[in-house]
Amino acid sequence: MSTSGRRSKQRKASSSETVVLHSARSRSGRKIRRQGSGKRAAKNAKLYKQGYHKGYDEGVRQGESSFGLVFEGVSIIIPTYNQREYVLQCVSSIEKHTPAPFEIIVVDNASKDGTAEAMLRKGGMVRVAALDKNRGFAGGVNHGLMMARGRHIVVLNNDTLVTPGWLENMMTCLDSHPEMGVVGPVTNYIGGDQQIEVPYREVEDMWSFAARHNRPDATKHRETERLVGFCWLFSRELLERVGYLDEGYAVGNFEDDDWIIRAKLAGYRLGVAGDAFIHHYGSVSMKGLGEQDYEVVNKDNEQFYTQKWGDPHALVADTSRLSLHAKVSTSQQENKTPQGKSDSPDLRQRISTKGSSDVTHKLRRSTDFYPEGCFISDIKGDVYRLMRGQRRKLNIPVPRGISPVLVAKPDLLGVPAGEPLISAGEVQGWPLERSHVHAQPVQSNRDALEEGMIVAATNERDIWYQISGSKRRRFATPYAAERWGVQSGHIVHVSANQLRTIEEGWPIIAPPQLLNEDL
Repeated sequence: MSTSGRRSKQRKASSSETVVLHSARSRSGRKIRRQGSGKRAAKNAKLYKQGYHKGYDEGVRQGESSFGLVFEGVSIIIPTYNQREYVLQCVSSIEKHTPAPFEIIVVDNASKDGTAEAMLRKGGMVRVAALDKNRGFAGGVNHGLMMARGRHIVVLNNDTLVTPGWLENMMTCLDSHPEMGVVGPVTNYIGGDQQIEVPYREVEDMWSFAARHNRPDATKHRETERLVGFCWLFSRELLERVGYLDEGYAVGNFEDDDWIIRAKLAGYRLGVAGDAFIHHYGSVSMKGLGEQDYEVVNKDNEQFYTQKWGDPHALVADTSRLSLHAKVSTSQQENKTPQGKSDSPDLRQRISTKGSSDVTHKLRRSTDFYPEGCFISDIKGDVYRLMRGQRRKLNIPVPRGISPVLVAKPDLLGVPAGEPLISAGEVQGWPLERSHVHAQPVQSNRDALEEGMIVAATNERDIWYQISGSKRRRFATPYAAERWGVQSGHIVHVSANQLRTIEEGWPIIAPPQLLNEDL
């Protein structure tokens, strides 16, 4: 779809949302008309309009002044679709069993059962986004993440009931290690090792069990390799590093696995707070699709996940190995005095507080896994080029043949701004055309491999790399290469021996698909 077409659809979507959220305006207008005609009615109508516009302008002013401000609390995001009674119960449980400060963000995916209206009537700490169409789990969560103002964020399924102590115990687990990034609870109904045996059958009997189970006990906290997306707790800092969920997954399933893989690539650990139990009714929205439709959606999403990641566990393991090597090399350099003596006998002392500069330095951002020299754009249409860890804005028309990739605002702002590009001579094509480098396979020394070149070994032609910073960076999958516009015609074939002499760099992954251009 063209950029203009997507923006046209987005304008229609925005107007639809305004109709839902400000429907009281039209009702008030009808009341005024029923008050009769003449001077009195005209005066009332004029006063109403003046009051409305004054209030609206004040709301806009306060919104603009508070935009980007973070409050020291938790934003709880609940995406929902046609599950009004479940989400009402969920919100009530949060209000009853969660200490302040917090905000609840209900993102309604165009429900037909009055969910948005019921949430708007509820008021209180609940903020509502009524979308014009069903954007699925990923799209709903992303919209909520965009609205979130809390220092910490919880993503929560609508068919859950939180219990006393749930958030406090999860927060303790999150703070247990500097690299702990995402924490989940245990529950009665889920896949993986977060499911536990429970003694109750009826929800009424669940509360007494949860009260006993949720007694704070840090010995029940453990690391895990996977967290299901029915309930996540993480920091705003992690969101800024990992980014939004991939909206290429239809309706639901596998988008949570995708996001967790990216969190692990960024260097974060995953934790299960075994002393935090919440009740989960289980896949209510997905079951509403019907068995046949559910199987189709699940199969398609699984295929997309495999296409995007290939072997994600091997990818994470390779990245961890590269990270460990980088840490060792850095530590050896930093802990040597000019005389070559160690400056600190215990490196563990340097990882003592959450958010320390040392740990932050070791964590990575999503853009660290984007190719060098690629072109990216934001929702405004501004185009940037990633060059040596900086984003350099194009202050010239985008050269022919270059198709910038749309990225979310957090991804873009996470890259330091460099000097803008102001002349066509500064803008080399992307990807480098084979004719620009070598027409024949490169057999000479590594110096012949130019920065930005896309290469493959002659004996492994399906595995592609980019030469970046004197390192070889492997494209995680053919899909990742395709998302960045790399085709077989860009490949320069080199000898396997030559390729092996080049140090490995971070892999190159596909950016998430974003269907909502407001992100």
